[in-house]
Amino acid sequence: MQGKDEVLKLLEDREIPFSCEEHDSVRNMTESAMLTLSVAGARCKNLLLQNKKGHYFLIVTTATKSLDLTGIAETIDSKRLSFASADTLFELLGIRTGALSPLALVNDEAKRVRLVIDAELTGEEIFLFHPLENNASVSLSRGALDAFLRSIGHPADWLPLAARKSD
Repeated sequence: MQGKDEVLKLLEDREIPFSCEEHDSVRNMTESAMLTLSVAGARCKNLLLQNKKGHYFLIVTTATKSLDLTGIAETIDSKRLSFASADTLFELLGIRTGALSPLALVNDEAKRVRLVIDAELTGEEIFLFHPLENNASVSLSRGALDAFLRSIGHPADWLPLAARKSD
């Protein structure tokens, strides 16, 4: 399994432009929102979901969106979805809780995880993702993200993801 240094080197070797900034470890979007970063980009919420058939989905959405798992299941043509465990996250992608991002797909050589990015992010030009550890953020343009995903043979599905209805 590759780690932060390896994924940053892969980006460099494949001439995929990025910026990286080290920072305090963050475990969730609330902690992330408190960080002041010099790198720019949309902060994204990343979730690993699974269904009972053993299919896995890396869902990327806006930082503040609460997702409707039933609606997402319908969108991706799946049955009931649940959150994958920390053990599953480590087994599939070699990362710990709080470090999930599309960059972790570099460790999904078996292509067991389907990447689904919320269509609400389509208009964003730059994204911030953790490079397999939650103590750094990588800034990638949309083109750079697409180039990375192509280079590892892991395409993204850009789909409209339902928000949870407020009570």
